[in-house]
Amino acid sequence: MINNSQELERQPVYDQAYFEQFDDLTLAAMAYNLTDDAFDELTHQGQHLSDASAWNLATSIANANMAMRVLVIRMAGSPAEAASEGVQPPFGSTLQ
Repeated sequence: MINNSQELERQPVYDQAYFEQFDDLTLAAMAYNLTDDAFDELTHQGQHLSDASAWNLATSIANANMAMRVLVIRMAGSPAEAASEGVQPPFGSTLQ
């Protein structure tokens, strides 16, 4: 359990280009691990999340989503084919 008196380091939000450097298995593992970390953080914090914990939770989910997006586009063969399968472009803004 995290001691709330310690300040947490905020995780960075990565863009699509960052995730494109990894192979398929690494992307799948990253997506799994990031969602697993987010779930653990959400379920072990009690009723209130600190600002840094909330940021890290949202960041883990955003990064997992982007890793999966890159993997799906890669497996589909093209962004157009991925779009036809329901993968939409990221929204105009990200967590900042």
